[in-house]
Amino acid sequence: MHTGSPPILVMCSIPVFTRNLVWAAGQAQRPCWVMTANQGDSWRAYPHVLGVETIDQEMLVPADPSLQRLVYDFCEDHGIGTVIAGDTRCSRFLLRTAPMLPPGVQCFPMCEPELFEKLYDKGSFARLLEELSLPGPSTTVIRCAEDLERCDIEPPALIKPTQGEAGLGIERASTFDELRTIVEARTDLQENPVVLQSYIPGTDIDLSLLADRGRCVAWTIQEGGQNGAMRFSDRSDVLELGQELVRRTGYHGVMHLDLRIDRRDGRISFIESNPRFWGSLCYSVWMGVNFLDLGLRLTEGEDIARQFSPVAAECPYLAITRTSLPRALLGGWPTPRRLSEAQRRSWRFHHRPGGGSISDWLRQNV
Repeated sequence: MHTGSPPILVMCSIPVFTRNLVWAAGQAQRPCWVMTANQGDSWRAYPHVLGVETIDQEMLVPADPSLQRLVYDFCEDHGIGTVIAGDTRCSRFLLRTAPMLPPGVQCFPMCEPELFEKLYDKGSFARLLEELSLPGPSTTVIRCAEDLERCDIEPPALIKPTQGEAGLGIERASTFDELRTIVEARTDLQENPVVLQSYIPGTDIDLSLLADRGRCVAWTIQEGGQNGAMRFSDRSDVLELGQELVRRTGYHGVMHLDLRIDRRDGRISFIESNPRFWGSLCYSVWMGVNFLDLGLRLTEGEDIARQFSPVAAECPYLAITRTSLPRALLGGWPTPRRLSEAQRRSWRFHHRPGGGSISDWLRQNV
């Protein structure tokens, strides 16, 4: 286990996020406790997972005082060194609760609550991009059918919830009649407005980063590959956009930025920002950029920027699959060819005997 460091507490209510953070903690040899709203999680068998506390996710959003007290007592009772929020609900909870943590218990690097909401909400993020003169698609907030009639965004266009995750609720319309039909079907726009966003033909590219008070200290740039792989590159144009956003907002913590490369002229635009961890975190970890460990080391006073090196290569899916299960039963042998040293370490982590990964896979798939 990580020498000289107290255990961490991971708080997360989205299963895939929780699993990826547990994987990241394990590969960094960080013992962890987990607070989650999910029952029967498959990763409980990992030896670095010290235990699990089940919480009611409905208590996270209002930062229920009884849950705050539970976290306080839990940190004291289990000698927690740092509390980490994995998803949006837990990030909001921890932003409110951080000042009430026990003395000596740190909060994983996070931005201020006001900036978190400004970046997370798609409407306010679009306004922020305009204020900073940073590129993004034409965007407007729709709170009633009349707003659609008044806007000047031409189809094709996307309609999205102003707040949401994993692409849920996003619809594309090719004509104005389709837009009108979609908007009219949403009868709760006053309570749950949507954004209308011009569609950019092209390809997605994502920038994941760790920032230290307005300075990017680690990052990965990724595009989806074939057969579950992820392609990482070292594109200076994408990085410069992210660095400018981080610098001008003074951002602190991890963030995942969705960008789009316009196939018509190669122009890169911001689409959305997620001021928290993200669902494909495992691929960055497998490439050797463990954002959870880097953030913890930042709180421990290390100069991450001096140690970080960008990565550029393709990364296959390295956890156990139905195809690789026989290799896991043989202790991970033979290791696939053409893996980098970081990827080999990750392969061994997932396929080593007694490491919990086989039980993890079996509980998910059998």
